[in-house]
Amino acid sequence: MKKKIIGVLVAALCGTSAIHAEFPEKAIRIVVPFAAGGGVDALARPFAKELGQILGQSIVVENKPSNTGQIGATDIARSNADGYSLLLSSAAFGTTPAFYPQVPYNPIKDFSPVMIMAAAPQVLVASKKFNAGSLQDVLARAKQSDKINFALSASTGIQALATAMLAQQAKVDFMKIPYKGAGAAFVDLISGEVDLMIDNPASSLVHVRSGKLQVLATTGAKRMDILPDVPTIAETLPGFEARNWFVLAAPAGTPAAVVDKLNDASRQALNSPAMKEMLARDGLDLIADRPPEAATFLKAEVEKWATLVKTSNLQAQ
Repeated sequence: MKKKIIGVLVAALCGTSAIHAEFPEKAIRIVVPFAAGGGVDALARPFAKELGQILGQSIVVENKPSNTGQIGATDIARSNADGYSLLLSSAAFGTTPAFYPQVPYNPIKDFSPVMIMAAAPQVLVASKKFNAGSLQDVLARAKQSDKINFALSASTGIQALATAMLAQQAKVDFMKIPYKGAGAAFVDLISGEVDLMIDNPASSLVHVRSGKLQVLATTGAKRMDILPDVPTIAETLPGFEARNWFVLAAPAGTPAAVVDKLNDASRQALNSPAMKEMLARDGLDLIADRPPEAATFLKAEVEKWATLVKTSNLQAQ
């Protein structure tokens, strides 16, 4: 009887392994919780093409937009944990719950991270009319005046968090002016209506290269390859780091073998010549880590930004 039970268990385990080995047997959907044409969508579509070729199945990108990404993230959190429904989101995935405690998903408990795909340091840009020579110049002037202002393209994004962390670590106050999107913020920044803004390099550097704005610093731990002469904020404020990152995640409970297979294929996709060229062009650092490292990173980021939101008394506007 004992041998029979063991035989049944071994057969069941072998059957489960076989099912996972055959994954995927149908199309996979990747939910992007933001509008088509945005930064996350721009990463998801070429990635899905490469991933589909590697896995031999169609990868369908589905946009479920909302301001903070809640709708798409909640959709995946409630999906079957079989590897056929994935979330591709930005750092908003981990920071939104700090601003909205009642958000209907938990970024740690409700997901099995496949990987952190890439991360983008942000850039601190200044209006030419502000006439700042460096970050040190900005901070010296901020210690003497509370009228230096920062445009916020969104009140809950990584850019707003980076701005708050800069003020906290430098022990200065900035006037924060919220906008409904980066487009309007850039108009006022270029005209000199506002002084400074932290934003993503893809959008900001267009205006820097045209001579309309000045770049003063970047927010990563090291200098950006595309801006080797621009110092990091960490060179003035040690330990400062604020990057927008991109996560690929499955619902919690997805079998480890499936998550690992998705991770292997995603690593291949991100290391394709086309994807590496795109990431470099947009100022993104390739990460493509393994699931355990992704889980550790995600937990640390959620805790880091939740603490900042609390200690800086930040609120969604």
